[in-house]
Amino acid sequence: GAVPRGCRSAMTQTLAEPMAWNQTPAVVTTLPNGVRIATKETFGEVASVGVFLNAGTRDETKETAGAVHLIEQLALTGTAKRPKAKLESEVESLGATLSMNSGREQSSYTMSVMKGDLKQGVEILADLVTSPGLNNLAKEKEGILRKLEEREVPTRQVIDDRLHACAF
Repeated sequence: GAVPRGCRSAMTQTLAEPMAWNQTPAVVTTLPNGVRIATKETFGEVASVGVFLNAGTRDETKETAGAVHLIEQLALTGTAKRPKAKLESEVESLGATLSMNSGREQSSYTMSVMKGDLKQGVEILADLVTSPGLNNLAKEKEGILRKLEEREVPTRQVIDDRLHACAF
């Protein structure tokens, strides 16, 4: 198996679907801390890397409502080591794409880079996940609240939201 260096006690499993027999299988490695890493060999020049979190809007409580949206807004405002301008120029200089998406079930940070720049891409993602731009928290929160106040919500949408909340 493809076990990362220094992780001898990691557990590895190979995933293969019958429809993908003409492709290399994805290998999922579970590190001792519970983090799972999925890798798949490709023969192209572009590598995609992502961090997927099993946390989405479904996991929010009344007290934390809107937290996922706030984190999504903060994601690309920079980090402690990389202010927004530096983050943008670094991603641009790599010719990479960077995105943060959140949904009901999960949140993800993904990046596509040239295969020679994979290490730097992983470093950028690790920085985004481990030290988000909390310096921008007040500004982003204020912007979100302002947008909510300015937005007109149609009566039908409110009824549908309340019906969904009661039904599920």
